[in-house]
Amino acid sequence: MHQRWLAAFHAVARAGGFTAAGKLLNVGQPTVSTHVHALEEHFKVELFHRRGRTVELTEIGKLLMTVTQGLFGHEEEAINLLRAAQALEIGSLKIGAIRPSDVMEIAAILVKKYENLKLSVTLGAGPDLLEGLLKFDFDVAIVGDEPEDKRFYSQFYNKHRILIVANINHPFARRRSIRIEELEGQDFILRTSGSTTRKIFDRALQKAGVTIHPIMETNNREAVNAAILRAIGIGAISESEIIAHARLKVLNVTNAEMFNYAYVVCLAERRKRPLIDGFLKVASKRPSSQ
Repeated sequence: MHQRWLAAFHAVARAGGFTAAGKLLNVGQPTVSTHVHALEEHFKVELFHRRGRTVELTEIGKLLMTVTQGLFGHEEEAINLLRAAQALEIGSLKIGAIRPSDVMEIAAILVKKYENLKLSVTLGAGPDLLEGLLKFDFDVAIVGDEPEDKRFYSQFYNKHRILIVANINHPFARRRSIRIEELEGQDFILRTSGSTTRKIFDRALQKAGVTIHPIMETNNREAVNAAILRAIGIGAISESEIIAHARLKVLNVTNAEMFNYAYVVCLAERRKRPLIDGFLKVASKRPSSQ
């Protein structure tokens, strides 16, 4: 009861009139008048001098205003804060991704469009990222496989060819492309078995009946490039992760379909959260995702 009376009083004091206060509170002017009158009658005080459609605070009204300012004065500030968050003008977004290229492509657009938006990016394996979404460690993630779990919402973002990379001193360096059968017995630098690229490459080799010679495994994509630069072996690398270097030669495999995919994923129940929805909309505008 007192809360409604005080809220009406504060709105009138702030707006300078009962009609304007009604608009602030989204109620009719008679309702505002009733609440203020009830407050004055209950405590036997006069809070406003009425002059037609305008009002002026009495001395006790001015004193009460200093108190209600603390109760209701920050409401507008709070609403403005929430509206800014809704418009992505402020806020933070925690993103997980299996590779940097896709997430940075989206991040570059977001930070230009919303200069006060703070982004946190963590790279990891797909299963760990999905688990992170469930634990709210991430708001959104970019993974290599479309989740079957109905708790997740996902949308296709991009795909990248998996190419063969060799040192310029390797015999393949004189070629532009090879057939997958020509990889038989070759020394390879491989990602660990949890890597999406590794899984796709292994499936292509198995389908073709090709056996390679794994000479090194690493969980780090930069290490694969570094090992090839040292001529330790050749590698199968997603085109988005190949470093540009004069000592590296990139070859397409003409008779094997090998692609890494990228899906933007979030919890289905959080899909319409403003920051997450903004991320999804930016991702959906990529030409390859149409």
